[in-house]
Amino acid sequence: MPVSADFLVRAFAFYIHVLDRTGAQARLAALPVPIAADVRPLAALLAGATAVLLLYSALASGGDTRVRSFRAAALLGACVLPLAALRLLPGPGGPALGGAAIVLVVLASAAHRALSSCRSEGTASRFLSLVRLLLEGLGLSLSGVALALVLTDRVLPVRLAFWSLFLLRLSISDLIDPSRLAAGTGLTRSAARDVKTAMGRSGRRPRAARRLGRAASGAAKTALLALWLALPLAAALARGEVAAGAWPAAAIHLGWYPPAALALTALLLLGQAFRSLRSHRLLEAARGAAVGFGTAAWLFLVFHDPAFEVQRHALPGLVLAETVAGFLFGAAARGR
Repeated sequence: MPVSADFLVRAFAFYIHVLDRTGAQARLAALPVPIAADVRPLAALLAGATAVLLLYSALASGGDTRVRSFRAAALLGACVLPLAALRLLPGPGGPALGGAAIVLVVLASAAHRALSSCRSEGTASRFLSLVRLLLEGLGLSLSGVALALVLTDRVLPVRLAFWSLFLLRLSISDLIDPSRLAAGTGLTRSAARDVKTAMGRSGRRPRAARRLGRAASGAAKTALLALWLALPLAAALARGEVAAGAWPAAAIHLGWYPPAALALTALLLLGQAFRSLRSHRLLEAARGAAVGFGTAAWLFLVFHDPAFEVQRHALPGLVLAETVAGFLFGAAARGR
């Protein structure tokens, strides 16, 4: 069934709504670039979608026919978007083009995930791993400088502390993105197993009552999984939606999800570091301990030092950014 133009326009309208409620649209308008402020959101979307499609095309390594077909399709999509922008802009077709870019990225992401077992490691995958290592090295260096300032009783700049944490969190975002954590808890496999049982595809055909119960259980687990994956975006939107009167005042409490998520992942990283240390994987243990302790120290400063209080508003953006980065970095890792 073809995607209607109305659906594409609605998808783009939702994208604009997210930019507006999170304050990203105001930041785009303030950028010193020679692009009209009213077309900057669309330009940013097309540039991001083209970059993601090019990334998926580059990561689609191997001789499998399905992987090669996907590589050609992703590369074609990455080439078509800029050409379509030159043809349709300026004009009334901008929102539909933006919605088409969103749909292309979603479909490409689903296909890329489905082909993970067929792909092989290539140059792009190794390059992405190198980028992650560079981010981690820079984050550790900045963290070392911040620690030295604290130990010598000097003033720790807020920006230095933030960027050291942000770079470290980005470097390990593929390990803590919600989809991977959900899979680690077994929720994803359990929901899939319930759905297969409800559809009668799991060995012996179950009774009708059992199929109905498994269908309800699978639907509940799928809804819980969708809620979990949507929480970073909901937390980022909560402040703007409540201020605009679109969401009830109680929704402001969603703002507690980012610090809770950071604290939970810090505990998980410290637990993994302890297990790695017991298994004599010293480098992996040091990596997890550095990010875990760094996250805990940052949260302590944010909620106990008045100089860092303003950074509380940056926590939803940090969690949302590392979630997106987790999908991108994980795109290279899931095939191995």
